[in-house]
Amino acid sequence: MTEDIRWEVVEESTLSLPDHEAIAALLGQAFPDWSHWYVGGRSWAGMQPERRVLARDADDVVLAHVGIRRMFITVGGRDVLVGDTGLVAVSPRLQGTGRGRELMERAHVVLEGLRVPYGFLGAGENRVPFYANLGWQVFDDVVADYTAFTAEGAGLPMTDQGGWMVLPVAARLEDWPAGPIWLNGQQV
Repeated sequence: MTEDIRWEVVEESTLSLPDHEAIAALLGQAFPDWSHWYVGGRSWAGMQPERRVLARDADDVVLAHVGIRRMFITVGGRDVLVGDTGLVAVSPRLQGTGRGRELMERAHVVLEGLRVPYGFLGAGENRVPFYANLGWQVFDDVVADYTAFTAEGAGLPMTDQGGWMVLPVAARLEDWPAGPIWLNGQQV
């Protein structure tokens, strides 16, 4: 069964409340352990994306989503501009159909359009192979410090090792600095 899907890239400021509600509904399904984040029109966890790639069906139901925002992170003491990529979700009914691959290929085009040197994302261990098959490089031994925020807005200092992934966009992977990562703000 092939489903008719309409793909679009949207700027954050063009989204309406019904758009945010539709995205939040998908994110709540995709991340059931975090569904308390995605209530009403809250369609983000950390920082709101700058651009989003969406797939919708004929009824305007959001079936796939990824958010991207340009930001600087510090890697090994150097500031690096990245396209922070997150909130990657595909409706459970479309998982295993190739739509996730298509979503991330479209995200790559957005990253190219933003002219960032690298895409950057944090992936759970079980999702690393999916992204690696799409050209993302995992840095298992890299430690990242960041502030995690609760749904209520409280900031908690966190340190995580592993699952940090980089996609060369306008720069070479060989030019990615070595060392720990410090996220200078919230992630998408």
